[in-house]
Amino acid sequence: MARGIVFSTERLRALFEPRSIALVGASDKSAWSWMIHAGLIQGGFNGKIYYINPRNPVVHGQTTFAHLTDIGEPVDLCYIMVGIEAVLPTIQDMIAAGLHNAIVLTGGFAEQDEHGQALQEEITRLAAQHDLAIIGPNCMGYINITHSIEAMANLPERPILAGSIALISQSGALGALMLNYAHTQNVGLSMLISTGNEAVISVTDVLQYAIEDETTRVIALFMETIREPARFVQLARQAFERGKPIVVLKAGRSEATARVALTHTGALTGNDRVIDAVFRQLGIIRVKSVEELILTANAFAKVGSLPGRRLGIVAISGGACDLAADLAEEAGIALPIFSEQTKNELRTLLPILGPANNPLDVTGAALNDQNLMGNILSTVTRDPELDAVLCLIEPPADETPQSRFVMNILGGIDQALKSSPIPAFMLPLTSNDVRDSGRTFLELTGIPFLSGGIHMLIPALGKLMAWMERYQAAQAKGPEQAVSPLSLTIEALGSWSEYQARELLAKYGIPVIPATLATSAEQAAEAARAIGFPVVLKVVSPDIVHKSDIGGVKLDLQSEEEVRKAFTQLMSNVKAATPAAYIEGVLISALHAEGIDLLVSVIRDATWGQVLTLGIGGIWVEALKDISLRILPVTRDDVRAMLTELQGAKLLAGVRGSKPVKMDKLVEVIYRTAALAHSLKANLELLEINPLRVNGSQIEALDALITWQGAAK
Repeated sequence: MARGIVFSTERLRALFEPRSIALVGASDKSAWSWMIHAGLIQGGFNGKIYYINPRNPVVHGQTTFAHLTDIGEPVDLCYIMVGIEAVLPTIQDMIAAGLHNAIVLTGGFAEQDEHGQALQEEITRLAAQHDLAIIGPNCMGYINITHSIEAMANLPERPILAGSIALISQSGALGALMLNYAHTQNVGLSMLISTGNEAVISVTDVLQYAIEDETTRVIALFMETIREPARFVQLARQAFERGKPIVVLKAGRSEATARVALTHTGALTGNDRVIDAVFRQLGIIRVKSVEELILTANAFAKVGSLPGRRLGIVAISGGACDLAADLAEEAGIALPIFSEQTKNELRTLLPILGPANNPLDVTGAALNDQNLMGNILSTVTRDPELDAVLCLIEPPADETPQSRFVMNILGGIDQALKSSPIPAFMLPLTSNDVRDSGRTFLELTGIPFLSGGIHMLIPALGKLMAWMERYQAAQAKGPEQAVSPLSLTIEALGSWSEYQARELLAKYGIPVIPATLATSAEQAAEAARAIGFPVVLKVVSPDIVHKSDIGGVKLDLQSEEEVRKAFTQLMSNVKAATPAAYIEGVLISALHAEGIDLLVSVIRDATWGQVLTLGIGGIWVEALKDISLRILPVTRDDVRAMLTELQGAKLLAGVRGSKPVKMDKLVEVIYRTAALAHSLKANLELLEINPLRVNGSQIEALDALITWQGAAK
């Protein structure tokens, strides 16, 4: 999206589905030009191609035009591959010719230096002014396989396999490598689009196009940065609602986000943890490698919908069965016991089988009877306890007698898998490349096949099952209710004291532990007597965040005399440690020792806006780092899901005689805290409750911190 431009889907189709292309900078001396020319011809592009070169009348055997304005008729797409200083004049030539779509291959712009940055900003300005949709600069272009358009500076493996995965990459070179890897794994794509520096067209624009593309079932993204986070969130939700999974390989895991200094939340949340949370919240599947990106997307595309997590596995190797069982358990996949009817039928087919376990080791008997594996699969795929079945066997690798023998076995497997009433696939144990003989066999038979090996594919199936559960639940529930913000008008800067923060929380229905503010030792003693012993004393100051570090907290005080002494000592400690701090007084509250401490906070992230953090709190929060994150706004269901994600979630259910937490009440308290923060988002920097003490039905904020954007007046 250029500044001031939001492209419609029809506008994007004009960019990605051109009927005519001009190659600007076409030259017989340019390897780039040869590759693009060859790609368009070999890829079967049936539209017009214009070759632009002011110096040579013939390029690649074709008559050239000196300038775009010389063509004299509309052109849908310009592929620009001239030197950096000629890019802007070429775009001006586009504007003069009334052309609106371009790919800029040329590098050396914002990724290079300040001069390049200035040139790129001028491209953005011209695009906004003249309605230009420009991919790049510093990009390879795209291949729209569905429409036979190879507008990309790359010579991929042939044939390019058509499929239903849209592969989108901010890196052009890596995109080309991923295309070739997909070929070796027999993975078909609907498109490959690289976006480069994204001066105009960004990943979000391409995502919008892919969501609307009828051929595309799954979207695979390689991303280095997310330039339009709000729009990315909107489109990701749209993709999920339409049942199109998004699989993402996001680079830059070590990048740190902007933090609020000296807070627990700032020490816990980093940019990558927030991105993890955002992806989880949006139903995006995050992966860690190129291989996992391609193979996971392929599993989603090929398998499609799964009714549940119950998997049956059949193999000719006991070791393979053991490995598959371990991987399934790690992926949260159930391996049910076969039904009695299935067991009886299996023993009839293979009397020496013994116990008919799942995973099922067919043993070497399958080599003696070439129909046995197919018959066994026909039985297993009809088992009512299963939602899907995998047959672990390698495709033929070459034209050898052994491979031909395996092909005979595969013939029976082919029919069993195709006639299965539930999703059933053949997959190899390892992620070896699919060779020509195997590819030919797969094409001729059409056998349901997943490439990549069990170490990639079984975890991918686990991700698919989890995604399907979430998608089906969302479909059954319908659209979520929008979160209604509270009606608030608060003007504040800098940090608030705990006393101020407590008052705001209590005003909006968030329970806080009763407390009294005292400004003298005698007032503190009177307050303690009224509250009841034991009590806690805490200094109250907007300038002091970590009170205990400077002796600003006194615990377990049992008498009025102890309170008087503690008050005096506390004030002395604070004045010595922070002589310039403004002291409002000392807060006296009851000591509630029992319960589970939680951290509940909302912090402003530089990219994603407000982020809600839940975790096991108190003194353990930074040591355990047991947290769950979401971007605001959230629903009550989001809050409940966050609580279940905590490693300490079992504590909330009650252990070793402790009281189980009233979950509905806890969810409501956290939800109201998030709603309050969301209503204050115009100038709120941080709202943190640590700890929120939970003891059965008793839920109280024991300490709170609020900071606002800007310095205090």
